[in-house]
Amino acid sequence: MSGRHMSFPFRIGSDGRTRTPENLEEHIKGEVIQLLLTNPGERPLQPLIGAGLRRLVFEGNSDATAAVAKATINRALNDYLGHRIEVMALEVENNDATLLVGLQYRIIATGEEQRLRFEHSR
Repeated sequence: MSGRHMSFPFRIGSDGRTRTPENLEEHIKGEVIQLLLTNPGERPLQPLIGAGLRRLVFEGNSDATAAVAKATINRALNDYLGHRIEVMALEVENNDATLLVGLQYRIIATGEEQRLRFEHSR
């Protein structure tokens, strides 16, 4: 990992300075989470960035919502992190009152595989 990056979520380390990610895997995980939770239009200088998972809290939970979410997430990951990660699996499921998002990806620079899971219940 080159350069100094702030950790996500932002926090102060034990030395009183801005905490940095301990390794590339932690840094990329933070980037993926930020991308998925950012709503398009939220960042003034990058209005197209984001997958908008947080806004799904206010959407009706249906198969159509899950399909749109999957397409949006896939596009965002490929457009903004496609040079850093390879998406191995992306699952977005509508299960009764719960929307589940499961992501498995490989970090291109190291070959390390990671998994993330988001779940929202109504």
